[in-house]
Amino acid sequence: MSRRPSRREMNELAADREKSAARCEANAQSAREAAANPANSETKRRQAAATIPMALGHAAEYREEAEALRDGRIPGEDW
Repeated sequence: MSRRPSRREMNELAADREKSAARCEANAQSAREAAANPANSETKRRQAAATIPMALGHAAEYREEAEALRDGRIPGEDW
């Protein structure tokens, strides 16, 4: 049986999840820009637009995990 992470380790994991969420939000912003760029082909703009909700969804999931970790819970443990 594995040991439970310490509070410090959980806070470090939460910080990592927040960084991942920020990267996903940056990816969503980049996709917004690509989708709005008339220099891109219609296909590229549609593909970029399709990735926006996925990137934002991942960001939300990372933030939920960070919140759980900060609260002293292991993400997914209460499912």
